[in-house]
Order: sequence, then C-alpha cells, then structure tokens
Amino acid sequence: MSRLIDWHLHCYLPEHRSADDVALQKLRNVAGDGQAEPERLRAVVDAAGLDRFVIVSLPRRPDVHTPHEFIAEQVAAHPGRAIGFASVDPNDPGAADELERAVTTHGLRGLKISPTYQAIDPRAPECWRLYEIASAHRIPVMFHCGGAYTGSLEWADPCLLDKVAMAFRELKLVVAHFGQPYMEQTAILMRKNENVYADISARTHRPWQLYHGVMIAIEYKVADRLLFGSDFPVRTPAQAIDEFRRINDWGAGVSMPRIPEEAIEAILHERPLSMLGIEPAPADA
Repeated sequence: MSRLIDWHLHCYLPEHRSADDVALQKLRNVAGDGQAEPERLRAVVDAAGLDRFVIVSLPRRPDVHTPHEFIAEQVAAHPGRAIGFASVDPNDPGAADELERAVTTHGLRGLKISPTYQAIDPRAPECWRLYEIASAHRIPVMFHCGGAYTGSLEWADPCLLDKVAMAFRELKLVVAHFGQPYMEQTAILMRKNENVYADISARTHRPWQLYHGVMIAIEYKVADRLLFGSDFPVRTPAQAIDEFRRINDWGAGVSMPRIPEEAIEAILHERPLSMLGIEPAPADA
C-alpha cells in the first residue's frame, strides 16, 4: 500500500532549547524559523496529507532537551499516524536507564543520538550499551553524523558507524540528513551494510547536494533504503515534498542526467514504517 511518510520531523516548545542555542542557530544560518509547537505540527502534517510521521527528539544536550513525556503526548495526539523517537546523551551516566524508560514507560519506538552534536565516538562503550538496549527492544537507532552548527566534527564521518552496523546486524540504523556532506561515505556504508538506511531530511533546500547524493545512491543501488524526511521546522513536509519533486530543476539550462521520477515517488510513497519494524498504535487502541 502506498503511504506518504515523513521519517524525520520535530515538535518542541521554546523552553526545550536555551536562548544561547537559538542564537547560535541564527548565527550559523540554520534553515527554518525554529517554531515547532504542537499546534503548528498538526497544521503542517495535515496540510501535507501525511499518512504517517516520526516525531524525533532533538539530540539531547545540556542546553537542549525535549522531555520524553512530551514526545509521547504528541504521539498520542495523532493516533494511528505518529511514532516517537527518544534521544539520550551517551555522555550521561543515566542514559541507559533513561532509554529504558522512554521505551517501556513512554512507548517511544526509536533512538536518536548524535556523534557530532554530543561530541562522542559512536563506537564508545557508552554508546554500545544503548545499542544493546535498542537491539533488545527491536527499535531503530538514528544518527546525526555529518555537519552541525555546534558540537564536534571529529566524529562526523558516517563510516564510523561501520563497526556498529557489523556488530548489530539485526539493528536498523538510520543516517539522518544523508550524512551530509558525507553522502558518498553514507552510500558506501549502506552498500556494505544492509541494515543501514538514510533519510534525506533537511536536504531538499540544497538541491545540488541532494541531487548528487541521490544519484550516488542510485549508482550504488541503495536508493531503496533512502527515506523521505522534512526535518520540520527546517522545512514543512509540504515544502520538502515540492522541493524534492523539483530536484531535477536545480541547474536550469544545464544538461545533466535526470533522477527518474519513479525513483523520487518511490522514496516518497514506498518506504513504509514496517521497513524498520515499527508501526504506530491503531487509532482505536
């Protein structure tokens, strides 16, 4: 069954981020207006006609924290449509217990961590314990590798996840934002490890970069594991869908191969949540 799914969007309140973090995003020219309150989330997912969507916690840091109770409330507000992903900071000694509570108490169905924002080697023992918990609960792990407006670029290369993917073959790993700007590395990682996926969230407003990345994925025959995402509020889902469908228009007057329209539509409509073993609770549950 064809479904329109946004695999990566956010919902949070202003108090979930510090004033310094908001100011730094503006200084670094991060796209979007940073407004992601529940009322606005409802408006944008309905405007885009999304069948399903994944509400991803912001990468947990000392000055950024979306409570798991809040994410669970937003999932409950969209019965049958929404899935929630937790985020814990591997540097926090209580991270493992917090992840357990997020899954068993709050019903969240995925984990988001960021080697870049959280400044940690994804192969570190602190992360390994989180993978073990995720594997035991059969929930996917999403990684923000690649570029970031703060944190550390030391651990940005998605190829650092190769050891994780090999050690946890049953664990589904998602490289957020296609690992930008390391899209070739992400495609190579995906080719080698069939349990690795990537989403294209927050890339549709950079058409040359995304065009290049999708072409690489097609050449390496891993485009069937590319997932659509908007990274709302960076883009609304409707904006991201429109921009993605116009990806071949990035270089007007330039003769370049076109990404097949069927490949674009497949990424939009043929990536069910069941690919990663997750589904929202039925609306009447």
